[in-house]
Amino acid sequence: MNGAVDEMTDRIHCLSIRQLDGVLSDDERTELTGLLREDAQARRVYLEHMQDTVSLRWMYSGHYDRRVAMTLAEHGPEGVRKIRRHRLAWGALAVAASLACVFTFNYPWAQDSAEKTTVAIAAPPAAAPAGVATVHALSDVSWVKGAKPAALLSSVQVDQEFEFSKGTVELVFHTGADVKIFGPAKFTVQSDMSILCSRGRVNTLVGESGKGFTIDTPKARIVDLGTQFGVDISATGDTQVVVFQGSVDLEKSAADAAKSTSAEKWTRRLQQGDAMRMDDSGNAQRVMAVQRGDFFPASNLDPYGRPRQEPVILDVSDNIRAGESTKCYQIVRGLREDAPCFVDRSHQWNGRDAAGIPEFLLGADYIMPFNDDKFISDLKVDVTIARPSTLYIFIDDNMPVPQWLRKDFKDTGVDIGLDGATTVWHKDHAIGAGPGTSIDFPFSIWSRELPKAGKVSLGGVQPPKANPRSQGFNMYGIAVVPK
Repeated sequence: MNGAVDEMTDRIHCLSIRQLDGVLSDDERTELTGLLREDAQARRVYLEHMQDTVSLRWMYSGHYDRRVAMTLAEHGPEGVRKIRRHRLAWGALAVAASLACVFTFNYPWAQDSAEKTTVAIAAPPAAAPAGVATVHALSDVSWVKGAKPAALLSSVQVDQEFEFSKGTVELVFHTGADVKIFGPAKFTVQSDMSILCSRGRVNTLVGESGKGFTIDTPKARIVDLGTQFGVDISATGDTQVVVFQGSVDLEKSAADAAKSTSAEKWTRRLQQGDAMRMDDSGNAQRVMAVQRGDFFPASNLDPYGRPRQEPVILDVSDNIRAGESTKCYQIVRGLREDAPCFVDRSHQWNGRDAAGIPEFLLGADYIMPFNDDKFISDLKVDVTIARPSTLYIFIDDNMPVPQWLRKDFKDTGVDIGLDGATTVWHKDHAIGAGPGTSIDFPFSIWSRELPKAGKVSLGGVQPPKANPRSQGFNMYGIAVVPK
């Protein structure tokens, strides 16, 4: 799809949700009518969205036939098509009838016809509440006693509160923000562009239309600038923010900001790979490392279907002085194809060829460092290991092998590949999918045996000489496999 089609699809999606919630304004109704009258593609998108809504509401209404649900589970999309053709017609009559009172058409039109067609959009019910989001997913949620449980696919209202002791709640806001909240958590929806979260972990993905989406906490305010970011709010309100893509503005909480003079107001822009913590005193400090799984929960099984062991990498830190950096290491469970390499780039690890990532590395715990640290020759990185392990370093073949690596590690003779994302230096690079598809930089894998738990120190690297340097070069990777 091109940008114009994506924008039209997003707009149809937003308007149709507001229509189904009964909150479509007169101006929005006129806009929707115009889109459907003038654009055959818009009509197809609208009809597909309404069909999916009917199907989902039917399935969750309790009126569906269990045999039909089994067809869905067994046959996937083909099962859905069969149900739409044969069984949805009678099985969803009640739900379809309720939707029919929400939207009407002077139908038919040919789906691929360019002919203009008169479209009539019904006015919303006068008493309908204003929904600003939809409960998109609920996973293993235990609601706190006294809290009102939210239903899957239900409409979310302004001032609606959520409190649960465990599990995950995912809300999709009509303005374009996808918000996952991990328990224990307590939060309130403030508007179609903000939530107030007093406890919990939040992973927020915001599209172009949702720029400006805001998360308020007892200690901070985080304003999105088109990004994906995580927020961790402790029981005392301390707020940790980590940016996975794009950028955000970190500010003092709205309450603290109101008490401050203009000279005391504080805002810090955080970019991809940055992380900071706002503490009880209102001071912001660098977060040295986070467990990526706190915001991107992984499977409890390793690539071979076995239960995952406890994390083997406990912590990582460096000798960069406070105030000189806000970059944050990310500790990841489970190295795999297309795994992200660095916190400040979108490069990925892959097998150099179709054979894939070396078997001894699949499922390894690994660290996402900062690619820009390739310029810091006196860098010291300390990695804390939980138990006896093998430590692996991936060194770019364009880089000279540092002395500390030659001294304490051995070259395995095996390589791993880096799939480079597009950057200002490499505009011709593009991310591929799977092993051997789009490998831009080969890395040699070095190993060191660690017979006991503890801390191991790694050093910096030297930039390559002129010719390899012009081809590009990268920081080393770090992975650990327990014995």
